[in-house]
Amino acid sequence: MKVLVIGEFPFVTEVGELCLNAGHDTAVYIVEDLHHTAASQGAIPEAAAAEVVIELFNESAAGKEQLLTIVGRAVPPDSLILTTALAVSTTQAAAWLPRPERVVGIGLLPPLPAAGIIELASGLQTSATALSRAQAFWQQTGQETITVGDGPGLVRARTVGCLINEAVSALQEGVATPADIDTAMKLGTNYPLGPLEWADLIGLDTVLGVMTGLYHEWGEDRYRPAPLLRRMVLAGRYGRKSGAGFYSYGP
Repeated sequence: MKVLVIGEFPFVTEVGELCLNAGHDTAVYIVEDLHHTAASQGAIPEAAAAEVVIELFNESAAGKEQLLTIVGRAVPPDSLILTTALAVSTTQAAAWLPRPERVVGIGLLPPLPAAGIIELASGLQTSATALSRAQAFWQQTGQETITVGDGPGLVRARTVGCLINEAVSALQEGVATPADIDTAMKLGTNYPLGPLEWADLIGLDTVLGVMTGLYHEWGEDRYRPAPLLRRMVLAGRYGRKSGAGFYSYGP
């Protein structure tokens, strides 16, 4: 199966590896690279034959709309489009595309285990056929699937994003150092990663995108991004992909 994976690091590398390991003919694009090539005008060579498109951009609704508009012009009308419903809902993402019935929302967060789980969400436009195709596709990659309700963040990104946001607030208020916050959560609650380590892995820009999407959707203070999180993103401290976040990473 011809698969086009397009989005941001580290999502594209982990999902691309899953697809390659499953034997799919997979092309992987980083959004930042597209902005500097002819592909940004819709000339993605592999798009014309793509049977499945996996779109993994979560930094902002505006950026996601721009990317999906490019994808929608370039891929065949019967392509299955799997889009991360983290910064926006599936319904919103599908509204930016022709033939929105083929769009299925997905929820995942790095690190992505070889035998893990993918959340699937139908938008108001999504057909039962598209949902069935999405379930079959992910099962071929070794991932289990669960179907959840539509909305920004779905289950994991919503829950982990709120955890990270609270940890950032604790850091901002001087409760503890990043290392102590992470150690408390890893040893005290058996989390696989501390919340600030996890933020650095996911990308602080992505975490901000998730929290902003939740806040715009619900308007509740519990989803309001922590001021320090906003400032870190403004300063370009995105985490591992930029070399610095709550921790520093060598070249």
